[in-house]
Amino acid sequence: MKTRWYIPLLAACIVCGVIFGVLQGRELGRKEAIRQMAQTSAASACEEFAEYQRKGHDSNYWYGVAEFRAFQMAYHMLVEDTNKAPNFTFCNEVYGSLVLEPEKSRKHMEEIVAVMEILAADVEDDTGYARMDELRHRLSK
Repeated sequence: MKTRWYIPLLAACIVCGVIFGVLQGRELGRKEAIRQMAQTSAASACEEFAEYQRKGHDSNYWYGVAEFRAFQMAYHMLVEDTNKAPNFTFCNEVYGSLVLEPEKSRKHMEEIVAVMEILAADVEDDTGYARMDELRHRLSK
């Protein structure tokens, strides 16, 4: 009697493929949820900073800073272990200026709003992070 050793092997490969597909789908769903969270927080930060620019209420500034932090942390999770991870450093330094030197940061509100408008439209836009780097340099002077 001839044994069919390849049938269990084939079944095991199919099961492994299905499991891999399910896990890959979950990872893609997780990444999309994180990207959406970063996108939403960037848009909220943009709105709050724009409102601060129009009305000058401190609460809008601080809500904008809080939303910026939420955006920054979601973006960090989105790009960790990628070649875009250095963008998080730019965001972190801008966040530090927003929190530690609010009076100085408020003088650059037009630029902050402009950067956040770019990222509110597309949280992965490289132009936005190039502008974030420029903003970081202006805030550090």
